Amino acid sequence: MDFDSAYIEPLLDDWLETLRSVITAQENLIKAKDEFYMPFVAIPLPVVNAIFKITEHLDLGPDTRYVAIHLYDKFMCNYFWEVYKNTDQTENSWIEVCKKISSQSKLYLMSCLQLASKMDSHSRNLKISQVLNILQWIDKESEYTHSTIFLSEYKVFKTVGFRMPFCTPLNCIEILLAATGLKDTPNIQELAISLLDLVYLQREKLCSHLQCLIQGNVAKTQKEWRNFMTLESNVLYLGASIVLCGTFFLCIDGEMSNVIALKLSQLIDVEMNDIWNMANILLVMAIQE
Repeated sequence: MDFDSAYIEPLLDDWLETLRSVITAQENLIKAKDEFYMPFVAIPLPVVNAIFKITEHLDLGPDTRYVAIHLYDKFMCNYFWEVYKNTDQTENSWIEVCKKISSQSKLYLMSCLQLASKMDSHSRNLKISQVLNILQWIDKESEYTHSTIFLSEYKVFKTVGFRMPFCTPLNCIEILLAATGLKDTPNIQELAISLLDLVYLQREKLCSHLQCLIQGNVAKTQKEWRNFMTLESNVLYLGASIVLCGTFFLCIDGEMSNVIALKLSQLIDVEMNDIWNMANILLVMAIQE
């Protein structure tokens, strides 16, 4: 997004309300017992690394990168549930489901990148020839055709209900920067993107520390696990923590940081201490990097 304060202010409340409703719907899905949705289960570090390297190689921007990450995560969860429900759900079937999904994962990953690039006005759309070249690079044992690429892209889009990710963490960061008046602070957007990249490359470490700070221990019960997962998947919470962490690097004084933290807490309806906790963990991780 390219925010302009001349027209953005009247829309901020509506955008935040919509984002909060999307997050609430996602939290309900996580807690539902008759559905399968585990955020981030389909995007372990090797997948994130692959997306980062491919987008860098193709000179695709951060918007494409994060739409692709969240699209792939949602698609793989939906696809797994769709395939699993249509089997007899025995141990052998489970193995076959995993094999089938694994064998097609690189193709579907490229389809997610292809779809994501079409949503980014700052990037050129990925052409089928480019997708084929990348697949030849990352999957030398398989053969792909133009038809395969086209059908895969349609399969991905259909499986996610023909809906692209509406609220990636990057979108949330941009909205929160505008809502807190920090949008025009020099270097804040570049710094925020760097911190967001760090989160996705160190997610397991971040979440482990965050659980211990908030819950006192790593989740042991089903209830603790689901409660933490709803917080972990809250992209507004992540965006607010990154914005607050960014103020530390820009040498904004402590009193002003407290004002910003309170404002962020009110905007996203998350306890201020929780925002401070993640922001401090991010600060330490960034310094160590």
